[in-house]
Amino acid sequence: MPALVLLALALLLPALSLIPLGSIWLWQKGYVLYWAGATFVAASLAFLLLQRLLRPLAQPLESEAADEVPKAIWNARQEQAWKDVLAFARTADTSRLSGTDKLLDLGLETITLVANRMHPETSDPLLRFTLPEVFAVIEQASVGLREFSEKSLPFGDRVTVAQIMWVYRWRTVIPLVEKGYDIWRLVRLVNPISAATQELRERYTRQIYDMGREHIARRLTEAFVKEVGQAAIDLYGGSLRVRSERLERHRSTATTRDARVAADIAAEPIRIIVVGQSGAGKSSVVNALTGNMEAAVDVVPSTTMATAYRVTREGAPEALIIDMPGLEPGEPGQAALLKAFRDADMVLWVLSATRAARAVDKAALDGLRTAIATEGRAPPPVLAVLTHIDNLRPFQDWAPPIDLATPTSAKAQTIRAALDAVARDLVLPPAKLIPVRADGQPYNIDALWALMLEALPEAKRSRLQRCLRDVSEERWNWRTVLSQAAGAGRIISRTAFPGERAP
Repeated sequence: MPALVLLALALLLPALSLIPLGSIWLWQKGYVLYWAGATFVAASLAFLLLQRLLRPLAQPLESEAADEVPKAIWNARQEQAWKDVLAFARTADTSRLSGTDKLLDLGLETITLVANRMHPETSDPLLRFTLPEVFAVIEQASVGLREFSEKSLPFGDRVTVAQIMWVYRWRTVIPLVEKGYDIWRLVRLVNPISAATQELRERYTRQIYDMGREHIARRLTEAFVKEVGQAAIDLYGGSLRVRSERLERHRSTATTRDARVAADIAAEPIRIIVVGQSGAGKSSVVNALTGNMEAAVDVVPSTTMATAYRVTREGAPEALIIDMPGLEPGEPGQAALLKAFRDADMVLWVLSATRAARAVDKAALDGLRTAIATEGRAPPPVLAVLTHIDNLRPFQDWAPPIDLATPTSAKAQTIRAALDAVARDLVLPPAKLIPVRADGQPYNIDALWALMLEALPEAKRSRLQRCLRDVSEERWNWRTVLSQAAGAGRIISRTAFPGERAP
């Protein structure tokens, strides 16, 4: 033991003696302060760099946050499945990237998670897809891999498969190289000081590399789970049953029927239904929005059937405003209203400020909310339009504009109280309510348009999901089945009788 201590001192003494001798030399040359300042700056930079590497990100990057936004075409159940995928991605074990079997198991676990969420009522959720959807997933994945190889893989558009296989065959050389490096580490002990310095440098470099590798492994694991989960949601949610080009040119049956009255249109418009009790002023609101007097307006309620109007406005897509029959107590018109609501992208619920009885509106709106929740798609935005505000007390006080944010006049306070009552009775957010005067001298119609434009993103999302549902339902018809049977017959004929083809 003493001999080993003496040997260690003999090896370390030359290096340790440099500390006092170097300090004396710096003092004699007057470089002590410069050396201390440079050392402090270098140590501070190293400390800050180490803190940055060790500190976890407080929030995801903008690109990561954008990747976690659900697609507009997804319905409520698909969005919930996407939340499950994101939660699973954050907790997935990064070591599962180390082998092909583990990676496949991770992908299968992600797919199973999505399938169970999308089809909880079936015993075999993993098989709930069609062959065209499988091919669509393969096509989608192939496009993504091609873009990755061309834009994100160095020399991805130059390296051939033969070269990749050559590198793969030479993978067995790596252990030999590692053994050769271990021999080199023994050889360089001839210079102990240099060997110790290099060992320390390599140790810290390996620690930084391990930290970076763990971070990259986490990012890769999350990206893999997200990609697989996104494809699975599209597959099991029915988003791949319809080609995008067919969806873009699709026009629903309801729109085709209503457009015969309004006019022919080039693409699927935003469908806005106007709902309310008879005499609430629905037709007056429609007239104010469309800028014409085509809808019947009278003291006696006159709308007994749905009437459609085409509306174009600068800065907004084309829309169909559909004036629905007036709501009546009971169930007779509930089925028609539910069907119209199912085909709607936005709902204008018209209520009279002078009519406090809103039980009919409340029952109808609750029924619509239940129906849309059962269907699973994103609900269309519901905007409450309060009419006849000029007839509220005091009757003779009508001097617009009226400040409802800080109501000071008696008229403003009465209108504010009526809005609060509607929001409370129909369980609607105050931001979705707008008071207007639609007859005589229209008031606040521009504010109604502004509120409709504000709700336009929700309406577009509802339209997209409605078109996807509509096209998917139209796919199952006898014409399609006969066309598929004829195509199969041609293939069988060409296979069975290859010599009898027409020249």
